[in-house]
Formats: sequence, structure tokens, C-alpha cells
Amino acid sequence: MKLENAFFDRRILVIFLLGIASGFPKGMIVSTLSAWLTDEGLSRTSLGLFGLVSLPYALNFLWAPLVDSFRLGPLGRALGKRRAWILLSQIALVGLLILLSVFTPSKQLLAVGIICLIIAFVSATQDIAIDALRIESVPVDQQGAAASAGVVGWLLGNLLIAGIALWLTALLDSWNQIYLVMSSAMLFGVAGCLLAREPEDRTMAGGRLDAPPGERMARWLQSAVFAPFIEFFRRNGTQMAVVLLGFIFLFKIGEAFLGTMSIRFYNEIGYEWAEVFAYVKTAGMVALGVGSFLGGAISIKLGASRGLLVAGIAMALTNLLYAWLAVTGRNDTVLLTCVILDNFTGGVSTIAFVTYISDLCNRQFTATQYALLASLGNLGRTTLAAGSGWMVDLLGGRWEVFFILTALMAIPGLLILLWLIRHGARPEAQRL
Repeated sequence: MKLENAFFDRRILVIFLLGIASGFPKGMIVSTLSAWLTDEGLSRTSLGLFGLVSLPYALNFLWAPLVDSFRLGPLGRALGKRRAWILLSQIALVGLLILLSVFTPSKQLLAVGIICLIIAFVSATQDIAIDALRIESVPVDQQGAAASAGVVGWLLGNLLIAGIALWLTALLDSWNQIYLVMSSAMLFGVAGCLLAREPEDRTMAGGRLDAPPGERMARWLQSAVFAPFIEFFRRNGTQMAVVLLGFIFLFKIGEAFLGTMSIRFYNEIGYEWAEVFAYVKTAGMVALGVGSFLGGAISIKLGASRGLLVAGIAMALTNLLYAWLAVTGRNDTVLLTCVILDNFTGGVSTIAFVTYISDLCNRQFTATQYALLASLGNLGRTTLAAGSGWMVDLLGGRWEVFFILTALMAIPGLLILLWLIRHGARPEAQRL
């Protein structure tokens, strides 16, 4: 399919709206929550450790087989398996965000942490179904466009809506009111879910309904839990599969370290939350949108592997720009340069990465295999980046050294990717 036609498909619009629904909850429990916790007086180390509430995003492959095989009764019969899981998750997220608005971190930090952990669990479940629907809804030659639409939507939900929350600090009296107002943004996702068409179900059945319960459970475990992992290793070979998994774990760690502490960094060099919205979220979103579109185009033209290599190198280099900002201190021109170039390359690399791991999936096991791969990437970012605040403290607040180290963290992943390309690993040629 021609590049220009791939981006004007009705299914791509639906994927865009669902991307907003996917990105919004994480934005509210990461970026926005970081600002709230900073105002509540949490230290850098504590702020970094609080990022562990995102751990369900790194573990959702554990329950992906359930999402891949259970239809949720009447709701599943009415909407289809994928859409039923999406809508149920969205309704739960609205309720949880409203509940979060009742608590105050300085007085009820444990309760806030538990609620955020549950939000991450439900949001990660929604992601399983959305990613499966995205991959199953479009043919292979449109996966780059679908990834672009999904990630642009995710970035809009994650960054711009979180930015609006920062802007609301100047209009509303408390963060509690902001969270209450922002819970309504999940309506974008509901619209996308209702507009979506259920893709063809190609998952394997778990056996005869009249079989004994033990036999049905054994067949379900075989078809829904073990078969996706066995198929992945068999198709790629054990050595190549292990290298692929190692690459996915390492690829975006540097970006995660930077992203975890960026909100705190802006505040420490003298920017108010409304200014962060004005400079970082608005200008950054435009750059992300352009970069995400270009990322889809690069993946279509160069292929997933080479497109990801180009994007990864650019992403690592732009991390160094923040070291420049740390040295200069508050400087609007330098800040805008950093934000625009960093978000542009971030958009390109995110699209390329999503396209790459999507192309590694067999459509017979879409939800489980994609959840495994995406979770592995999240696991590296979530667990290791939890030490980002501790690292800044260990460096004595020398932010410029911290940002240089985040750029160096990209090197191992890029070297593994080069090895994969040289040894003929072409995921775009593998998918069924």
C-alpha cells in the first residue's frame, strides 16, 4: 500500500483514539503525579522509587493469555473479545481516577500508591487488548502507519493531557480537583472502542466444551499460555530469540532514566508548572507528532530493523542536549531546542520500536506475544529507572553528568541491534 494511503484509513483513526486512551492513565500516574509529589515535598530518590507503581506495565504478559482467550460473557458477545476488554478497562479507569482525586499524598501516601498501582494494572490490561486489536486490524504493509497512529495517540494522551493538568494548576485550587476533572478524558478511548470493528479471532481454541474441567484447563494452558512462547522460540531459534529479548530489555533504558526525572529537573532549574506546560508539553507535542509521523514513514521505507537503528542513534544523541541545559541553567531558548529535538527523535524511535516488536508477533498469539515483548521493554525501563533519583543524588545533583550517562546507556542496545541486522534478523519478514 502507498504510504500516503496508509495514513487515511478509518481503522487508523480508531487506533489513534485508542492510543489516547492507552497513554492517558500512565501520564496521570507518572508525569502529572511527579509534579503532585514534588509539590508535596518528596525527595528525588523517593520520586524515582515511586515510579515502581508502573510495574504492571512490565508484567502484563503474565495475564495476557487470559485477555487473549476469555470473552467476558455477554459483553464479549455484544462487542467482541478485544473491544469488551477495552471498554471494561476504560470504565474501571474512570472510577479509579475519580477515587484517586479523594486522597492527598502528604497524608495518605500509601493509599495513593496502592490506587496508582491498581490504575497501572487496569491500564496495562487495556493495553494488551488495544495492541492486539491494532496488530490484528490492519495488514502487514500498514503496520507502520498503525504504529504511528497508536503512538501519536498515546503521546497525546500521555503528554498533552498531562500537560493540561499542569496548566490547570493555575486555574484550580488543588491537585485533587485536577484529577477529578481529567478523569473525563477517558471518553476519547470510549469513542474509539465504540467506533472500532472487532478483528477476526485467530486465537486457538482451548478444547471441547463437553470435556472434563481438568482436560479443558490443560488444553487452555497449552494453547493460550505455553504455545505463544514455544512458537516464538521455535520460529526464531533459541539463540536469536534470547538476543531479541535482550535487545528489547535494553533498548530504551536511557530514555527512561531521563523521562523519570525530567519533570523534577525542570522544576529545579526554575520553571513553574504552567511554564512546563507552555514550553515542554505544547512545543514538545508538535515535535512528537512530526517525529511520530516520520517514524512510521521510516519504518515503511527502510523496514523495521534499519528504521529502528537510525532512530535509536538519534535518540541517544539528543539526550546529550539536556546536559547542555543543565550547564546553562534556566534558558528558554536552550530549553526549547532540547524539548523539540528530544521529542522529535523520541517520536521517531517510539514508532520504530513499536513497529519492530509488532512485526515479531504471530497473529495467532497476538496479545500474548506482543504483551511479552512490550512488557520486557517496560521491565527494563521501570525497574532500572526507579534508581534515577538515587543516581542524581549520588552525583550530588550534577544533572549534566546524569544526562551524559543516559546517552551512554543506549550503546549496548544499539550494538545488539547491529548484531541482529548483520545476522539476518528481519522481523518484518516473519509475521503471519
